[in-house]
Amino acid sequence: MTGRTLVGTIVRQFVPCWVLPLGLAACGTGVPDDPGTVEGEALETPYAETFSVVERDGYRIVDIEASVVTWGGAAGGPPQRARLVLVPRDLEPPTLTGDLADATLIRTPVQRIAVNDQPHEAMLRALGVEDRIVAVGGHNSYDDDLRRKARSGRIQQIGYGWHMPPTLDALVAAEPEVLVARMADLTHTQHMERVESLGIPVVPTFIDAEPHYMGRVAWLLLMGLLTGKEAEADAFVRMVAEEVDRLKSLAAEQPRRSVLWAWYKSAGNRWAVTQRNAIAALIRDANAELVLGADDDPELDTFSELSTERLLRDATAADCWMIRDPLSAVFD
Repeated sequence: MTGRTLVGTIVRQFVPCWVLPLGLAACGTGVPDDPGTVEGEALETPYAETFSVVERDGYRIVDIEASVVTWGGAAGGPPQRARLVLVPRDLEPPTLTGDLADATLIRTPVQRIAVNDQPHEAMLRALGVEDRIVAVGGHNSYDDDLRRKARSGRIQQIGYGWHMPPTLDALVAAEPEVLVARMADLTHTQHMERVESLGIPVVPTFIDAEPHYMGRVAWLLLMGLLTGKEAEADAFVRMVAEEVDRLKSLAAEQPRRSVLWAWYKSAGNRWAVTQRNAIAALIRDANAELVLGADDDPELDTFSELSTERLLRDATAADCWMIRDPLSAVFD
């Protein structure tokens, strides 16, 4: 953030694929019901739809809110919410009453960070603070140094917790000042409450709930607020925005192609087919037609389950077929 501005440029284009795999979020302990608005000066968070920031009396209040969408399905239940109060270490923290009741207090800049997914590692690396990571999900990291540290025991492994709670013994041993958590099941809320009862604040991430891919990139701004690297976060997002414009211009000069983005599910006659939202925007901005694409809808996941018959009927003419991930089953 430069002065009181987090990002000066709003973009709506393409983004390099290494920025994209940013984690799916779920509910944090935070504020379960709508806590209402807070007084203060709103800071700019362009393209971020699932969090907002207000500054007052020298500290920041971050509201995180999103509808959690089931895997390949629709949003269920009311929006999930959390309110964070980020207070510089040299400032007396406010009393957590009134509009701050039930909020999570975090002293900044955070120096010891636990994360449970690779995208969080990537964001911290982009800010130049990967050395502050004291716990990771495991050793399946794109970062060679973090992978070596995890395997050697120099940093703790707490489990890739989007389908399970963190390993509490390892988390406590790491002595983090905050846990940046990705989760995929609202029934895990009690595990986050357990973490906070141990004195470790939890930052839930709702990155995949962002309806546009630049909203996902904008989550780096929250990491900048947590780590005291606001200017670096601002510069990174601007860099991505500029690269987006450049790549979109190059793509516009190429012949338009049709793309099917789908993978075979592990059981049954079903395919997971990307149709909408952030990933669909990537395909469109790369000057391609998304085969079997559908209207954007933040209440639905980016992909839907379709039958083999549907693909044979409507998708075989695609110029290109992208397989989304290495976990895809072989289709015989």
